[in-house]
Amino acid sequence: MSIDFNTINLSSSANTNTASKSQIFTGWLGRDNRLDSYSFNLSGHSSLNFSLDGLSVDADLQLLDSNGSVIAGSHNYRDTAESIDKTLDAGNYSIQVYRVSGGRTNYNLKVSQSQVAQSSQVGKDWFDLNIQDSSLRAESRKRFADGVLDRNDMIAILREAKDSDSVDATEFTDLRTLVSHASELQMPEYVRVLSNKVVNGDTANQKYQGNTLGNLYAGSSDIQMENLINKWFLGSDRPQTSYTYQYANGSLFQNGISYQDVKQGKINDCFMLVGLAETAVRSSSTIESMFIDNGDNTFSVRFWHNGSADYVTVDRYLPTNSSGYLVYANRGVDYNNSSNELWVAFAEKAYVQLNESGWIYQDNTNTYNGLAKGGYISDALAQITGKKTSLGNGLNFSSIVDAFNSGQLIGLGTKLTGVASNIVSGHAYALINYNSSTQKFTLFNPWGVNTNSSKPGVMELSWSEIESSFSYWDSTLN
Repeated sequence: MSIDFNTINLSSSANTNTASKSQIFTGWLGRDNRLDSYSFNLSGHSSLNFSLDGLSVDADLQLLDSNGSVIAGSHNYRDTAESIDKTLDAGNYSIQVYRVSGGRTNYNLKVSQSQVAQSSQVGKDWFDLNIQDSSLRAESRKRFADGVLDRNDMIAILREAKDSDSVDATEFTDLRTLVSHASELQMPEYVRVLSNKVVNGDTANQKYQGNTLGNLYAGSSDIQMENLINKWFLGSDRPQTSYTYQYANGSLFQNGISYQDVKQGKINDCFMLVGLAETAVRSSSTIESMFIDNGDNTFSVRFWHNGSADYVTVDRYLPTNSSGYLVYANRGVDYNNSSNELWVAFAEKAYVQLNESGWIYQDNTNTYNGLAKGGYISDALAQITGKKTSLGNGLNFSSIVDAFNSGQLIGLGTKLTGVASNIVSGHAYALINYNSSTQKFTLFNPWGVNTNSSKPGVMELSWSEIESSFSYWDSTLN
């Protein structure tokens, strides 16, 4: 398959040799050239590897779609080599090489294309060679007839593996083989991630609906397998709460994506909601691409872990009080209102479920109260956007203005005491706008707008007002 690379920031363009499986592009980064971006077009499915080496300073890789949204990244420290493996559909993409630390470096960017199995080839050869259990082989081959193993295919294959009330050693090995060959089998990334959690394990597998579950193993019961499917693919492992779950009516998005969709509820997760609000106003496409509508009243939701996409699945059930009003994000709205906009509540619920996997710096439980201790805006921004972030910067007018004008996403934290009467102490705010004419900053309080509170949702502050009530700011890094 032909892949045409054209450098955006370099003076010359390069075209791959279509007869070759790999190409190497050389370049340099420094003070006057912090980023090189290579655009390319794919005419069909292709499995690609991007590797970056030959570095003398810290530089990273990012893969972006045609909307400029980050699909994958590699963010190793110092001058360590970087690598991204990704199977992509037809379309336009770009790969970015960018400097993180100071200094000058040369680099080598290698782009390799691996063979993607066609259904006719796989149906004839691959399953016979690689899948040992006859029933699982037949189901997998049937499901791959269209050249893709999608979400419904993998759920069916996983259920086929428990055909005799348990998963035997051969079936267990076969499932791991399928997941390890996700690229060749054209498995979408979110399906691969969720299947991997079922088959190869995850810290969160220790519990399901508050009861002991455990990772899949040779000899696992059919009940254990079904619970793992329910947990990762069907969103049935709802976070523990003292409130009552109700099926929430409404749409994922209503009239576009706005930071004013954010309204904090009964837990101290302002840091995370500020991350959502800031991303909504500065990069709404990132919010939109977070959610995959599975068509069965569930949504798979993406977060980023050290530059790699991670996913959990949520259903439409949300905690409500005795009057039927939502109690966490979207607090105060009637669960049965068809005009509800639910993306914030679903993202919060997904984040709570993700907590159980043990890497978002909370208490590692699948409970809403697990977020109650608060957190860092920088962590939420990194997990929502996939970008590197900066933590706990001291207040400096020029630094904040320069960062905002360069496109960085910014959240500010207030002092614990001595803040103005219209500002919440020990709280996170999103920086929505800066007016260079008035030198005033527009901030958003995730408590939300139209709350009849003395702490308004949107406020315009001078620099002196920010200095008197705020203590630090976090941001993404370009």
